[in-house]
Amino acid sequence: MELDPSQQAAVDLMLASPFCVVTGGPGVGKTTTLRAALDRMDIVGERYRLAAPTGKAAKRMSEATGREACTIHRLLEWYRGKFLRNEQSPIESDVVVVDESSMLDVELAASLVRACRADTRVIFIGDANQLPSVGPGRVLGDLVESNAVPVARLTTVHRAAAESWICRNAPRVLSGDKLELGDKQDFRFVECESAEDAARYAAGLVADVGQPWAGAQILTPQRNLACGVDALNAALQQRLNPPADGKNEWKSGDRVLRLGDRVIQTKNNYELEVFNGEVGDVCAFPEGAFMTVDFGDRKVAYTREHAFALELAYALTIHKSQGSEFPWVVCVVHSSHTYMLTRNLFYTGITRAKKGVIIVGNRKGLHAATAAKDPPKRNTGLVDRMRELAGGPAVASSEPEAPPAATGRPPARQKHADMQAAVAPQDDIAW
Repeated sequence: MELDPSQQAAVDLMLASPFCVVTGGPGVGKTTTLRAALDRMDIVGERYRLAAPTGKAAKRMSEATGREACTIHRLLEWYRGKFLRNEQSPIESDVVVVDESSMLDVELAASLVRACRADTRVIFIGDANQLPSVGPGRVLGDLVESNAVPVARLTTVHRAAAESWICRNAPRVLSGDKLELGDKQDFRFVECESAEDAARYAAGLVADVGQPWAGAQILTPQRNLACGVDALNAALQQRLNPPADGKNEWKSGDRVLRLGDRVIQTKNNYELEVFNGEVGDVCAFPEGAFMTVDFGDRKVAYTREHAFALELAYALTIHKSQGSEFPWVVCVVHSSHTYMLTRNLFYTGITRAKKGVIIVGNRKGLHAATAAKDPPKRNTGLVDRMRELAGGPAVASSEPEAPPAATGRPPARQKHADMQAAVAPQDDIAW
């Protein structure tokens, strides 16, 4: 496996540092770097655990590395409202690797670090330019900004990715530069002035069976209004999967879940072993008492009680899409959602696509999504606390720290103690 210099530096850092961050945008080889580091750990016989904040992200991590990965909740053994893994009963592992770390909120990060032994290395991997967590804090962004922990920044876009207009335009979104929107095979803009027109066009793209983007995942900033998730899902269900004689469905309030629908799980369910963010298709209604959803790697039988955690998934909010990848994405960017549009949101939306993205909206919305405006401020306090614990605003780099000596457990223990103190939620910090 051939690595570029920044990837090699990242591997060295992951093998030596008690705690580190590996960050980079699409196409820079974060997965390749992780696989190379895991191969090295295998050679020396180190035990490692791989985890991610959501089930879909854990599944992607497992597929990409060829190793078992799980949710952080499962790693920490969530049971009846609490984690069984903690300071008194830590995770038995030499290394803990967390992917999609931009999704980590401060409370989950604190629980994870507390459950790691003093001599366990902890590695956070993710794209610090994506949206912060839905919960309190912005852990990954704060750790990178603090310059108080070792950070490996992967910046080289590799050959296959360099041919992708998604990878070429994504940095332009973050910098506010003008996007290249010509007749690009995998990156297109369709102008629709009204929100209603944008919704109709987006739905038409998904239903266009003769095109490579047929069945694309629609992503939009919010739930309400004409081109929000709720209206788009209702329209797409009617268009793609209308009611028919002999086609079973369950009604619950104003919701209908029908045979053939695409659905998303909205809460972790450890009884059924299905997790928040997993997307599947309703495939059967056996005996009328159950509804079966095919998640690709397994089929899950739902009772009506459990089905309350399912929603239609023809369209998703960009927040809900975090940690996912889709072959094609139709990204709705319209001025009716102006107050939600930010560079980080738009960047997250377009980088969910592997093959291509079609942006549907108007110029005013596109301008709002790329304008030089400050994102909503989160007063986390983590940057200052990390710098204080590090003894000042030190400058971190991709250079690996010297490996700890055979008796060098105290430095690792201090690293974990510092992290535990830093990420522990405090009452005097406003989220």
